[in-house]
Amino acid sequence: MKKSSKENLQLGAVIGGILGLIINGSEQLGNENSQQKFDFQSFVLAGTVGAVIGLTSASVLNLIISIFSTRKQIIDEADEISYLVGAIGSYKPDEIDKEVLIKGRKVKSALKYKFKNDILGNVSYQGSVKQGTAISGLSDLDIRIQFKKTSFPSESKMYNAVYNFFKYQFKDTDLKGVRKQKVSIGLIYKIDGYEEIIDIVPALRTDFVRGKNDYTLFKNPDLCEGSWKLKMNPKKQEEFGAYQNDKINIIKLFKLLKTEVELPLKSILLKEFTKKAFENNSSIPNGLKGRLLMTLNFIRDNIETINIKAPDNVSISLTDSLTIKEKKSIKVKIDRVISDLKEDRSNILEYFPKKH
Repeated sequence: MKKSSKENLQLGAVIGGILGLIINGSEQLGNENSQQKFDFQSFVLAGTVGAVIGLTSASVLNLIISIFSTRKQIIDEADEISYLVGAIGSYKPDEIDKEVLIKGRKVKSALKYKFKNDILGNVSYQGSVKQGTAISGLSDLDIRIQFKKTSFPSESKMYNAVYNFFKYQFKDTDLKGVRKQKVSIGLIYKIDGYEEIIDIVPALRTDFVRGKNDYTLFKNPDLCEGSWKLKMNPKKQEEFGAYQNDKINIIKLFKLLKTEVELPLKSILLKEFTKKAFENNSSIPNGLKGRLLMTLNFIRDNIETINIKAPDNVSISLTDSLTIKEKKSIKVKIDRVISDLKEDRSNILEYFPKKH
């Protein structure tokens, strides 16, 4: 039955308002300034303006209806964007995370005092916590301590000095063990009945060139093959390029998906795949879901053939760490995820669950 002009105006107001919210929300989430807070006042204002435009402009209404055939379709799209953002937001630090951060501050303070004459800059967080991609319950706390080139005669002596400090001198009643790992030292805590790990990464400056930021890590020969040291550059590891906020959100969503479907993808490889997906797509979709699907498609289509290098060390292939069988499994699983999301919108709740 043909709609009355009143019904069309009401539909226009609803659709215009929702479009305003979607566009404003997408623009804010895509803002390159990762420190900028979400402006809810601007968000609500955009929805109001959109409603007014939809209410008063028949031409705008016709354009909207030509893009979205039904009100349900556009509301569903808005719901998906809202759900994905909400899923990410639900993994805020809990009490265990806060306790781990308190331990982390204590560890940083102890390192600064113990090695105050040997360090460069501040003892700092690195990895997911530093880059903003940490997910509560799924991410460890990494702490990097950078030493001057003249602090130690070798990377092994640097590594053992830090290990011995925590093994024999550092005191904390919740610290239950100290272990040597591939390039880091693991501090094993027992907090409220949970085992939590803080990883300490000692790095030795390679030269005296100011601002170059090149360091080497010690590779534990008992756990690693090849060379006994590993080149790294913290600045290059932390770079995201354009669309930084969207990339951060997509990486967080991938961490949820990784747990749900058991994808053998390390965080650093998830990040580099996400960066490559944006770099290799000439037309970036609008909205978080569109960009998430773009990244999923890129991984599925390229996982078996692409060679992704470490951002700070071209001699290291991150994709070579995966076996042929693992790559095939990742392709099959992601293809299933894409199909399920296209087939039924509600599958988004299963693959990207909120924290309860």
